[in-house]
Amino acid sequence: MKPSEILKYYLNDEVINRLLNVKDRECAVRYGEGFGKRPMYFQYRGDIENVIRSGATSFHVSEERWHNPLDLTKEIAKENLSSMRKGWDMVIDIDCKNLEISKIFCRMIINKIEREGVHSLAVKFSGGSGFHIMFPFEAFPAEINGTEINRLFPDAPMTISIFLKNELEQQLRETLEKDYGVRKLSAIFGVEENKLLKNGALDPYQVIGIDTVLISERHMFRMQYSLNEKKWLVSLPLNKNKIENFEIDSAKPESVDTKIDFFDLHPQKNEAENLFVRAYDKFIPEKKIEKVRPIMEYKVLNVPLKTAYFPPCIKLISEGLADGRKRSIFILTNFYRSSGRTKAEVMSLLLEWNTRNKPPLKEGLIRQQVDYAFSGKLYPPPNCDAEGYYKYFNVCFPDETCKLIKNPISYYIKRSKAGAGVPKKRNSKA
Repeated sequence: MKPSEILKYYLNDEVINRLLNVKDRECAVRYGEGFGKRPMYFQYRGDIENVIRSGATSFHVSEERWHNPLDLTKEIAKENLSSMRKGWDMVIDIDCKNLEISKIFCRMIINKIEREGVHSLAVKFSGGSGFHIMFPFEAFPAEINGTEINRLFPDAPMTISIFLKNELEQQLRETLEKDYGVRKLSAIFGVEENKLLKNGALDPYQVIGIDTVLISERHMFRMQYSLNEKKWLVSLPLNKNKIENFEIDSAKPESVDTKIDFFDLHPQKNEAENLFVRAYDKFIPEKKIEKVRPIMEYKVLNVPLKTAYFPPCIKLISEGLADGRKRSIFILTNFYRSSGRTKAEVMSLLLEWNTRNKPPLKEGLIRQQVDYAFSGKLYPPPNCDAEGYYKYFNVCFPDETCKLIKNPISYYIKRSKAGAGVPKKRNSKA
């Protein structure tokens, strides 16, 4: 879009009014390739108009709700964010490159959540080829297992996301097999047929899923009625009962109807309690979700970086990816940092890695996530069996050393045989 067309779209009174409905959320503005300062908070029309006239191309807000968003800084330790967090909304980001398949999964998720008793749902087109589904903090129970709900971020939304994926996997598989089939899906997504299979059957989450990158502290999602710079379509709120009728043309800036407010929800108290209880009761006993432990138990490796010692997953990620690129920023940042690389070295390594991605991610996204990682404590990369990571975008191909470890950095420690950096002895495997 031309700058004049972007300006004309955003200066529409109704669009500005919708952008102002931020409900105690941190805001961020994108200017073409990069983001402006954080934190931001829009309270008055003039706040929005100023950034629009300064060249804003898109607007983003946090799923977390804060007592005072302007008190947030990069220097705040992650463990201190809970006391500043007023609450958070459950935002489900459907990640798929095909709009029609996104519609199928979106409908399944909506129906499933409603069967669990949650009816105060909002849905919007992402502006790309997916959808965002949200239900608000006001619908949540006050606590789960004795822990206040506002302190269960990001664990609770991750638990619910995994619960929904597990519950819907068979239905999604059967629907995609019936309506498309493996051969057609292979052609649509440009993926070899054998890579779409798991234990001889279609793995639906090779072509669609719930993006778990959004489920992290201070991460943001595209604001309602914001433009998407990739396709110059509008992130458009929709009637949840008419998802199947959505057509791309209705998200073109010149065609947008602003009558629906994504955040205008009025849930009953504890409306989502059954969903939370079911997700925790069903998921936790079967497979405990481990919090990523700070790498304070390890000495940071201070040896030259030797790619020959990388575990198979890190080697594959390093070659560049089509899927799992955003999650791999988190993986690589923590892997390199745990191995003793400085912030400048990690930034350089990730920017160079990004040139091999298909397509490359926006440079600003990588810089933002590396900056944020180095503003807090040192963490290892996710464990090998972490939900939503290595196995979920097809980079987990274990070798003999993998059988002895639980985390990619432990693999590097063993293979490099570096005295500094070997974990303290434990009874369990490394």
